[in-house]
Amino acid sequence: MKWYCGAKAHASNALHLPNGWTRSLAGLLLVLVISLVVFFDTWASIIDIWLRSKTYTHGFVIAPISLWLIWSRRHYYLHLLPAVSYLALAGVVASGFAWLTGDLIHVVFIKQLAAVGMLVSGFWAVLGNSVASSMSFPLLFLFFMVPMGEELIPPLIEFTTSFTVKFLRLTGISVYREGNFFTLTTGSWSVVEACSGISYLIASVTLGFVFAYLNYAYYWKRALFMLLSGIVPIIANGFRAYIIVMIGHLSDMKLAVGVDHLIYGGVFFGLVMLLLFYLGSFWRDPPFIPISIVAVKTAKTNTYQILPTIAMVTILFGIWPVLSSWLINKQAFNGLPAYVVKPELNGWHPVENPQWIWTPQFDRAVDHNIRFYSNGTYTVGLYQASFGKEEQGAELVNSENRLIRPDDFNRLRTINIAPTKQPTENDRNLAVNSTLIKGAAETISVLDWYQLGAQITGNPFWAKGRQLIKRLTGDTSPELKVVLWMRSPERDHELAVRILKNFLKDWARQNNLSLGS
Repeated sequence: MKWYCGAKAHASNALHLPNGWTRSLAGLLLVLVISLVVFFDTWASIIDIWLRSKTYTHGFVIAPISLWLIWSRRHYYLHLLPAVSYLALAGVVASGFAWLTGDLIHVVFIKQLAAVGMLVSGFWAVLGNSVASSMSFPLLFLFFMVPMGEELIPPLIEFTTSFTVKFLRLTGISVYREGNFFTLTTGSWSVVEACSGISYLIASVTLGFVFAYLNYAYYWKRALFMLLSGIVPIIANGFRAYIIVMIGHLSDMKLAVGVDHLIYGGVFFGLVMLLLFYLGSFWRDPPFIPISIVAVKTAKTNTYQILPTIAMVTILFGIWPVLSSWLINKQAFNGLPAYVVKPELNGWHPVENPQWIWTPQFDRAVDHNIRFYSNGTYTVGLYQASFGKEEQGAELVNSENRLIRPDDFNRLRTINIAPTKQPTENDRNLAVNSTLIKGAAETISVLDWYQLGAQITGNPFWAKGRQLIKRLTGDTSPELKVVLWMRSPERDHELAVRILKNFLKDWARQNNLSLGS
């Protein structure tokens, strides 16, 4: 299949707007203003991230690029006749419901994506199916305004660490790895967020999409280059990390351990991307493929069509914030349920704080409780936190709810323990997270999970989904973040986890909780 990029340029550069286009452009401007007013907080959150994160500063140029792509083919688009599309209202409704779900469970990314979706659907409603289809890429390109990709950072860190360690070992260098930390004979390294390559990936994908649109006329060429623009930076970042470590190792940790670390990495990545786009240019198609303009069989937009359409778009924009406010206000300001403060547990009795090197604490919780229990041989700590009705930044499921607070990063580190591939029958449905917290003096074994009503899960996506169902149905049962921990006996994490799981099963059984999500 071939994509016709445009038509022969007119001899005259004069731009003439047919009456239908004048009204449609006014309608587009009105839809934009309505979206900015109704979803002001959502758009402000997008711009705020652009301002404070270097990873997403490209967001400022997305809309200008989209406008330029449309303007560069204006003579082609003006041969099309805009007509309102009522089918696009379904897109407005779907995006609006997505915004509602994001607002109910406080997921900013969903709200931002939905706001752009409603805007694009609103433009589609005003322009009509034929015009919107013809300029689909510039319109869909607006989704790049949404700051997205943070959820890719953990897997990117894991890939970069594994890639680097594997190539170091292939080089013949002895490496000891623990999580995203690894040690060579010359020094220690760690792959952190800045080394994940997320900035390189986002920049490459954004530029790759534009490059493919401008240089290729065939869909398969575009799809292939877009795919490469996502794969190449990930692999290149792995080689970048490997080269940085090798430079540091071979120079006895004198090079590539300071600012030059960033310089070497940036130069290497820039060369890789330059090579990608240079090679891609060899297979580009002619920039403009002459086509004969065929009259579009559609009715010209008139005032009696466009005004009701904009009115419906306005209503469909405005209904979601009102509905969200009503559903959120139905949620009770839940604190901790009564069973949390029960002083006794079968086989376990309360004891004083043993003063271990670490205690969990989530600062944005509205209520929390901490107790220590002993069975005469072992002592465990139980921490439960409620975030009440929740507000942005103070949610039950939030990436900022970390086990280790930033102040403790210099003395403690976490190692996530992957679930065993063949769990025992008793643990098969035990949906909790297992973490090891290591300090200089001792090691702490930790289990943590979310409790929603009578159900327990360690999966944040399941927890968010369950929260959404609760809010849509008016269910106000407790929502808690729970942490169970103990000092690992002789640093034996497996033994500690078994003890903690046995405690959890007794505690859940006594309080009629379901251990499977």
